Amino acid sequence: MVGRLVQMILPPASREAVMGDLAESCRSPGQLAAEGLRSVPPLVAEQARRASRLPVIGLQLFILFACLGGFELDRAGKVVTNAACAALPMGLAMVGLLLRNIYRSEDNPVRQGFFDALTAALCVVAQQTMMHVLIAAGHVDPAWALSRSLIVLACLSFPILWTLGAMENPDAVRRKPAQPLFSDYNQFVQRTRVRNRAEMAALAMIIGVSGYFLARFQPPVAPLGWSFLTGYACILVYLALRGAARPAPLDADSATVRALYETELNRQSRQRRLMWWFWFVPLFAGLMTNLVMYGVSKEQPLRIVGGIAAIFLLGYLIERLHRDRRLAIHLKLNNLAAVPA
Repeated sequence: MVGRLVQMILPPASREAVMGDLAESCRSPGQLAAEGLRSVPPLVAEQARRASRLPVIGLQLFILFACLGGFELDRAGKVVTNAACAALPMGLAMVGLLLRNIYRSEDNPVRQGFFDALTAALCVVAQQTMMHVLIAAGHVDPAWALSRSLIVLACLSFPILWTLGAMENPDAVRRKPAQPLFSDYNQFVQRTRVRNRAEMAALAMIIGVSGYFLARFQPPVAPLGWSFLTGYACILVYLALRGAARPAPLDADSATVRALYETELNRQSRQRRLMWWFWFVPLFAGLMTNLVMYGVSKEQPLRIVGGIAAIFLLGYLIERLHRDRRLAIHLKLNNLAAVPA
């Protein structure tokens, strides 16, 4: 019983090795529990360092803060800023995502991304539930709770976090295939098909939630929002028609399959890059409108500088994410030459 409890709190990446060492060195359940608990903090810290990628964490912060209304303009007379209201649920959601990184097991990336988004959503719901309890008890000002419009806006974080979490780790991309070329390519086709369906589902969610938000709350940027939704619909059609990798002909020789593999790897890489820029186009527009342009109109240099810095940082994170993946694909292409047919 003690061994199972210790095993549960150990990160999966080091669970087997640590439990083996503890089984050999510990003479009693009490010693096993003490040594196991002593091992957890450094192992968790090490796994957090290894599993967390700067571009992903940065984009998760941007997604949550924006979808929780952190960049929205504050209404006159509101005692709590939108940034402060967004910071609390964002912080709790990031803690949940960090724990997901630490205790993540090797699994389907699309499934992992879904549970990443679900974890963040549950953390936000828990924080808002607690906030409403405190408000009902009179301990907290009602302004700390998210408004109805921001609750709808927060729903947009789920599909974007899902697609972000569904990206394969660069280490998995660059890994040398351990099976014949044709079989490895078929698995690649299957993975892209599953990811493509997930992106289509995410786009459908965004179109539905955004359409409701624009129709129900009619924000000043509604015309721009409808144009974005039109673009999302076009992307959805493209993904349905050409998003997944092409299957290899059954009678193809190894040279044909290898050439097709290289072509599709490069095409999928370009497609992912364009998709990620497209995902964040509304956020770029929001940063420009709510920070830079508003700062210019109100003669607030700090807001202008902050907005420009945020735009450049967001662009850097997107490009860094693509660069890491592109490097992994380059190594993958080099490894394909050594894969048997």
